Amino acid sequence: MAVEVKDVQEVAEALGKKFDDFKEKNTDRLDLIEKEVEGMALAHKRPSGGGANATDAKGKAALGEYIKSGDDSGLIELQGKSMSVGSDPDGGFAVPEYLDREVETLELEASAILRLARTVTTTGPSYKKITNLRGTTSGWVGETDERPETGTPKLASIEIHVGELYANPKLTQGMIDDAMFDAEGFITTEVGEEFSDQLATALFTGNGVNKPKGILSKTITAEPDSERAFGSLQFVETGAAAITFDDLKNLKASLRAKYRTGAAWIMNDTTALVLSKIKDADGRYIWRDAVTEGDPDTLLGYRVEIDENAPDISPGAYPVLFGNFMRGYYIVRRTARRLLRDPYTSKPYVNFYTTERVGGDVVNSQCIKLLKVKAA
Repeated sequence: MAVEVKDVQEVAEALGKKFDDFKEKNTDRLDLIEKEVEGMALAHKRPSGGGANATDAKGKAALGEYIKSGDDSGLIELQGKSMSVGSDPDGGFAVPEYLDREVETLELEASAILRLARTVTTTGPSYKKITNLRGTTSGWVGETDERPETGTPKLASIEIHVGELYANPKLTQGMIDDAMFDAEGFITTEVGEEFSDQLATALFTGNGVNKPKGILSKTITAEPDSERAFGSLQFVETGAAAITFDDLKNLKASLRAKYRTGAAWIMNDTTALVLSKIKDADGRYIWRDAVTEGDPDTLLGYRVEIDENAPDISPGAYPVLFGNFMRGYYIVRRTARRLLRDPYTSKPYVNFYTTERVGGDVVNSQCIKLLKVKAA
């Protein structure tokens, strides 16, 4: 029996659709695995207390000389070898790799959004992403029926501007000259703690002006995905002032099934304690504690990430977030963190002006849902 061309086309189209379905279902899972692997790699590369590798040793030595005397030859040599941009004495130097890792680790520890969201880099002052708002129509036709024109897809451009986050720790020359004082460690800790606190807060409540646009700063309505304005987020309100099992199930169900692969909960420790005590109709806890150290707890089958910047449970607040943050929120970084030694501005202190450029915003508002506590 002869194989007709249309039969081959139908098989090809069917295979193509199956591949597209597979790709959509597994992309989020692969992205999440990739993020976790990157995190493990970061932890693995972090210098241990027993000593650093050769590159870290050179970086520490170069930074030490720069801190103590302003000698920048070591930093210039390091940056020349790495081909990185930043050997500009007036604008400062890209910080050595080991210090960059330490600061990044502190930032990741402080922010659940940073841990879960997608991070992209840009060489310009902003990052643009084109989003398809749908609008293309489709339909079924017979083999010989006419194919009417379909609608034109609606596109929206999202532009995420980066702002400059800075810290300016200062030391006296006496502290710098003291052989028993770990100046590099002091600067690393000060910068890391300050950057992590500022960034974690901005990803929740930042107004988008020279800083990330925080999730809670977006327009938040009760309208579903089919009716809500582009860029605004949906909340699901609790039935009472206390959060119940049904409230959590409703929030989970509000996220489309295709976004649930790789989804996670975000809340603070106080809220987590309350939710961990909720039981189902059979008296079983719906919260599952992690069996292995380092693994996340789970709620209704999805990982729980703790972030102290999430609001407490109170009337009108949004204490619980649920969503696919990898697809819903982008963090944009521009260039490396930089350090400038300034012995002139605040005599007798020596300032160590450190900066990083970062921005962030929601790129798919269907991917993030919020639980709103009913007003009393």
